[in-house]
Amino acid sequence: MQNSAVKQGTPDHSEGAKSAVRPSTRRNREQRIREIIETARQVFQEDGYAGFAIRRVADRMGITHGNLQYYFRTTEELLRTALPAYMSEVMEDYAAIASRPGTGAAQRCSALINRIFQNINETDLPKFMVEIWAFASHEAFVAELLDDMQARFRDLFAKLLSELHPTLSHEECLVRAAVIGAQMDGMTLFASHGDYPGRDYVELARVAKRAVKMVVSASAATLQSEVPLRRPRTQHDGSDARVSIFGSDGYLQPALLELRTRQSTQDTFHYRPTAQGKRGELKINEIISTAANLLATEGYANFTLARVARELGTLPSALQNYFPTHDDLLRSTMEAVGQAYLDRYSEIGKPSGKPALERVLEIAAENFEETCVPAVQQLWSEMWALAQHSDITREHVRNGYAAYRVVWADLIREVDATATARECLARATLITALLDGVTVLRFDAQHQSVSEDRAFELVMVMTALIAQGRIAPNDAL
Repeated sequence: MQNSAVKQGTPDHSEGAKSAVRPSTRRNREQRIREIIETARQVFQEDGYAGFAIRRVADRMGITHGNLQYYFRTTEELLRTALPAYMSEVMEDYAAIASRPGTGAAQRCSALINRIFQNINETDLPKFMVEIWAFASHEAFVAELLDDMQARFRDLFAKLLSELHPTLSHEECLVRAAVIGAQMDGMTLFASHGDYPGRDYVELARVAKRAVKMVVSASAATLQSEVPLRRPRTQHDGSDARVSIFGSDGYLQPALLELRTRQSTQDTFHYRPTAQGKRGELKINEIISTAANLLATEGYANFTLARVARELGTLPSALQNYFPTHDDLLRSTMEAVGQAYLDRYSEIGKPSGKPALERVLEIAAENFEETCVPAVQQLWSEMWALAQHSDITREHVRNGYAAYRVVWADLIREVDATATARECLARATLITALLDGVTVLRFDAQHQSVSEDRAFELVMVMTALIAQGRIAPNDAL
């Protein structure tokens, strides 16, 4: 048709029209895709990985499901585009700061730390990352995305550290970078569920920045000469007094929950449980341990009375004799697991013949070792993610953290009698965040090149220095 028109001498505007339209059409399509990707990110972090659906994104945008499918046919296709897009955007911003021309390494490092804290405190990044950490246990492509992001983060800081400390080996730079990442990830977790009041949070943010800058600026001699502590390998076979709450098969051990059905008003000395009551206790322990194992392995999306009953080989109605509703089971599971860990760490931390700092490090060492157990990593990742969607879980997480901080703060007060209550609380929170951050470090990941043992040593050093208040001054960088 075009050739015919030309032959007839008829002006042909079709090519010109196409050249004018195509860029506009392309721009409109690209803009629409950006809108979809941004909306998908918001839906993902608000509804969680379990609630994410392409239809929800369409509804949020005010378009039809079919219209959105013109761009992304499936939920998985949309996730495979939206998740890496946001993660790449964050890392590209960090990379630009770390490689900013015309500025020294110290300036770039300080600017990068400030930007990370800004993202933690002022954006939705914490909500997004908490969901990513949980989702990574269920989707291989998400685990790969997370591994890549962590590797890029470590490389950025490792390069800056090599400029600041030319004598440090590449391994030493990577270890420091990994622990810095753990501290940042821990602060990210805290920001996703924390309820820290104004002045206390200002103190926490101040101490957190100083701690990170201390890891960056401290000499090798300073960090290598501190805290000679043997790593207490977690025992799973019952041969040690402190065994992991998770057994050798990776499943929560019912016996270690030590739940009680007795009334709080009963005197322990005179308590004589009936055979029926004892069977009830054992059954409750079995139910809760099964529920916790399912939460860790199958995720919060599958945490239902029906699924727990099926795993136990019983009917949901039988399960409801002990836990009438889903919320009852969820609340009891959270409380039992949290209390098991709290009792464990409180026992280590209570006054004894050991110096307070030694007890601090013993708790930290136990915590580090436990969080390297895959089942523990998965369980806490699911709980943190669920806390963003469940009032029950959010309340448990907040109460649990408050109790943990009391244990730490009391010990820190013993370590440093000059510290104010606010300083003790800030240091306690910072240590908690650091150890939580270790939970999301993927030591067995494809891109992970950091030794667990070396990371353990540096985490212990940081814990000791934070507890003592021996962290970098504000002008360290």
